[in-house]
Amino acid sequence: MAVAPTATAEPACADVHWIGAAGSGQRDGAQLAANAGMGDVVYASYQQLNSALTASGRTMTAEAVQYPAAPVPLAGGLGGWMNFMDSVEDGTEAAAEQLEAFTARCPQTKVVLAGYSQGAMVIHRNLHDLADNPQVAAALLVADGDRLPADTTINLGSTAALPGAGKGVAQEHSFLASTDTSPLDPLMGARTVSVCDVGDPVCDYDPQVEEIPASSIAIHTAYEPATSGPHAWGAPLYQLVMNSVAAPAPSI
Repeated sequence: MAVAPTATAEPACADVHWIGAAGSGQRDGAQLAANAGMGDVVYASYQQLNSALTASGRTMTAEAVQYPAAPVPLAGGLGGWMNFMDSVEDGTEAAAEQLEAFTARCPQTKVVLAGYSQGAMVIHRNLHDLADNPQVAAALLVADGDRLPADTTINLGSTAALPGAGKGVAQEHSFLASTDTSPLDPLMGARTVSVCDVGDPVCDYDPQVEEIPASSIAIHTAYEPATSGPHAWGAPLYQLVMNSVAAPAPSI
């Protein structure tokens, strides 16, 4: 009787693998080589988690989502925004393809998906299809333009203290942005850390504001992982990963 081959991990497969998506404009020019192509927020978050996992005796690898991460079209105009949304679509497809390729190569490795700003939209759009994927241990969404207050995510940032706050700009303009307006599956929401601060024009969009002030842009660009306070997303992310790594493999 023929027996189906069993998926085996390559020797180089680590315990955990990080797939990170940079924010708008963070892969332009010299920035492409900086921060491993993930942008500063996502790369700093990777480094924080990697240090914690290493201290726990776990191994970790990482890769950046290979997509344009087009800058926000400050001059406005339909053409600029179409190019921006094409970048989001390219990133969404690239992240899905990279995840599929990696999990086929390393079927026992747990995966963390992370993104900032436009990169968070890229990751968020993939999460709708990943609730039943046992290899996806956790997701990190920072300043997510697709953010829904109703999502059952682990919410951090100053919007977490305000029920109903923190609706992403792409949710307000879902037709133009091709946004999935449905909440994440609770199984995926429970594995997702979503960080958003009040006044962030991307994840806490105010449709009444016609011109974004510099103070709002400053909020959007001020995220960095901390060890305490509203930006301490490293601890819950680490716990999600460790819970997943320690969990028994599902029977097939």
